[in-house]
Order: sequence, then structure tokens, then C-alpha cells
Amino acid sequence: MTVQSKSINELVKEVYNGTIFAVKNIIPLEPAVGSPQLINPPLSVNFGVMIGFTGGLKGELVLKADPTFVSLIGEKMFGMPVSGEMLESFAGELGNMIAGSLSTHLANQEIRTDITHPTVLKGDAQLSGFKRALLVEITYENNQQLAVHLLLNQ
Repeated sequence: MTVQSKSINELVKEVYNGTIFAVKNIIPLEPAVGSPQLINPPLSVNFGVMIGFTGGLKGELVLKADPTFVSLIGEKMFGMPVSGEMLESFAGELGNMIAGSLSTHLANQEIRTDITHPTVLKGDAQLSGFKRALLVEITYENNQQLAVHLLLNQ
């Protein structure tokens, strides 16, 4: 089935399933995955990473978390905490790993995509201009959260 023959609901379902699969496989912590929610613009981000999708899926994946939690993920993955410029670099690479895994999942569902380079967001970023947005909150130990936003432009 090509992306043209998939309904938007089927596409969102595949993107959601692929994102959860990618997060569970890449982040070495036990997650509790919340229910998906539709959100309205604008999206506020204090710290996170955005990866764009082109091809059969047009939109962005935005991962939003507290910087100390992103540092903890880096420590769990590589055995050492990350901070400063290394934290920003790691956040971008974490976004790349998750978006790449999602893109591979979508290709297995016959939805061909390419990903853009990561954009690290910090400060008071406001994102708007998307048609649909899905939020999934993933909670880890000590109530640490990763908010996964799927911003779709179709």
C-alpha cells in the first residue's frame, strides 16, 4: 500500500506505532507510554530536538524533555553524563536515532521517507504552521518525561 492509498488515520497510526517502537528500542530505560492526544498550535519547547520528514510523510518529529533527563539518557547509553555542548550534540543524535528508526519502520510499511538533520531547540521556542499534531507522553523512573510530538503537514 502506498502513502497515497493510506488514509490519514492509517498514516498517523503507523507513525505513532513506529515512534513508540523506536523510543523503546533506543532509550535503555523502562517506559510507561501515555495515550496519544491531539494538540493545537503553537507548541512551546524549552529544550528538545526537531527532525523533519520529507517524502511519503511530511512533517516533524519533536522530542521535548528536561535537559537533566536528556543527560541521564546519555549516561545510561554511554556510561557518562553529558552536559554543555555535548548535551546539545547528544540531544541531536538521540533525535537522529529515533527518527531514523521511525523512518525504517515506515519503509517496512511501504511509506518512503527521508529525515532532515536535527535542530536542537532551547529557550522559549514556539512552533506553529502544522496541520495536525499528536502528543505522546512517555514517563520513566522518578517521573522523568519525554514528550513526543508528531507534527504532520498533510
